[in-house]
Amino acid sequence: MLTRLLRATGLRRGPSLALTMLLAMLAVSLLTVASMFVLSNAVVEREVRRLPPEMQTYLRAQAEAQRRGQVIVSTPNPEVRTGSVADPYLPPGQSSPDVGGSVYSAAGQVLTIVEGRRVRTRDDGSGGGGPKTFAPRTQDFVRQVQAALVQVGVIAAIASALLAFLLARRVAQPVSAISRAAQGLAKGNLAVRAPVFRGEREVADLARTFNEMASNLQHLELERRQAVADIAHELRTPLAVIQARLDALEDGVYPLNTEQVRMLSIQAQVLTRLVDDLRTLTLLEAGQLPLYRAQTDLAALGAQVVHDLTDRAAARGVALTLTCHPAQAWADPHRVRQILANLVENAVRHARGHVQVSVEPLGDAVVLRVDDDGPGIPAESRDAVFTRFTRLDDSRQRDTGGSGLGLAIVHALAAAHGGRARADESEFLGGASFIVQLPQHTPTPA
Repeated sequence: MLTRLLRATGLRRGPSLALTMLLAMLAVSLLTVASMFVLSNAVVEREVRRLPPEMQTYLRAQAEAQRRGQVIVSTPNPEVRTGSVADPYLPPGQSSPDVGGSVYSAAGQVLTIVEGRRVRTRDDGSGGGGPKTFAPRTQDFVRQVQAALVQVGVIAAIASALLAFLLARRVAQPVSAISRAAQGLAKGNLAVRAPVFRGEREVADLARTFNEMASNLQHLELERRQAVADIAHELRTPLAVIQARLDALEDGVYPLNTEQVRMLSIQAQVLTRLVDDLRTLTLLEAGQLPLYRAQTDLAALGAQVVHDLTDRAAARGVALTLTCHPAQAWADPHRVRQILANLVENAVRHARGHVQVSVEPLGDAVVLRVDDDGPGIPAESRDAVFTRFTRLDDSRQRDTGGSGLGLAIVHALAAAHGGRARADESEFLGGASFIVQLPQHTPTPA
């Protein structure tokens, strides 16, 4: 029966929930019955203590004698009652049993013989038939109470087993479903979901939390696969160009001169920068990129970045200007320079003729802003541009010199400094505006 119970609840290994609840219910039932036994005996003892001392002595002696199998003959003065008047349930002319269990006739004749714990009656000539046996009324009452307690205990045990089965089935069914879903997830099936049963709120919350975890894992796995595919695609492009150029040089299609070496060097630089950006972004996402913070003059840093990139912007016909105010921040100057450089290079690639860089304090933070007069970014795509290898249209191609990781690195570096990065529409030039907000002081740990 227990095996069927465990199979019905779906829990076959180890101490199952059904077995635990069943044992708990049975333990409660047994404890209840035992407590009632003890209490009933205590009630009897208390009532005995209320009797006169000689009656207590007599009862204890009688109980001890009966325990040893001895016979105590007593002839207390009985109350003789006629069955038709005093007690209609007694035979006519007989008395009720005394404390020793003896029954007397109206003439005072003893009509019982005490044999251990049982009493055999004599025929008193009243037509009552042959010998009859009955238990003394004092002991019989206690035994009847205890027998009733045993019956109550059996009923309680059966009810407890049924209740344990129902409760175990109600709780074990959703838990078993979540367990099966977890096993599927452990085997690599990220699409598995646990059913959310109505009932206990905690179990339903557990199922919803599991489903949320599975969804996040599935999303991360899709992102990982997409990242691997994007990385392979990005690496393949410069490698294919280098391979094709080398084959052409080997076949004599192109002469081996300085121009061909320069073209190969450019592709090698693109490949090197891509690998470096991937390494930086991976360390940032893993939280393992060290930041060497120091008190940094962001205005001077912005001026240096603009000075270094002015010639590159001029080569594309873009004017690069700077507007800054004194601003200090506790930051890694090398990484903040990387943030500004990535933003300016991105703006120069997409601007029509003007890029504006500004550095200004704002409360407890410093705002780095880069605006351009290019085509801008649609509102629904402003969050997506910070994702690795995201290109929104044909104007954002790898042949413009970008690795597709610059804005993702900006976003990750800003978060590593306790700040944030966002894209918006430029109020000054009408194109795109990238805003990075960095705290002036080290953020207080939560």
